[in-house]
Amino acid sequence: MTKEFPERELIRKTFTIREMDLPPNVLMTKKSMIRWFALSFGLISEKESRDTILEILEVLFYFNFAKKQGVEADEVYERLKSKGINVTDKLIRYHLKRLADLGLLEKKGKKYLFSASPDSEREDIKAGFEHNAGNKIRESVERIGSILEKIKMSYQ
Repeated sequence: MTKEFPERELIRKTFTIREMDLPPNVLMTKKSMIRWFALSFGLISEKESRDTILEILEVLFYFNFAKKQGVEADEVYERLKSKGINVTDKLIRYHLKRLADLGLLEKKGKKYLFSASPDSEREDIKAGFEHNAGNKIRESVERIGSILEKIKMSYQ
């Protein structure tokens, strides 16, 4: 009888980072930049036809940076509804939770805001991303490198 290894208990977060070109035409519209980000950060797949997460991201960017405030799930729903986008409240909450689990968003009360870095201004989304996701990714790469060294040593 073989004993199973409890991998599931070891996993804290799953990040998918894609190395992608950034052609100038991506920078021409908000929609194309949001799609590029979602694809590069693994929020959508290469052949993704559903765009709910992209619409939710657009609402998050709008509230956080144009209106300079966090947004509640109900406000995301109402904004999407006003744009003629039919999506359930349950699906919105699923995507918001997923973004929070990845460290991209934080929830303060009922409001969702882009995660900040303790070393920078709240509006510095790049620093927040690097702190909340980048550090975790770097730590994972370090652990992978360490185990590769140990594997190599075990064969010597």
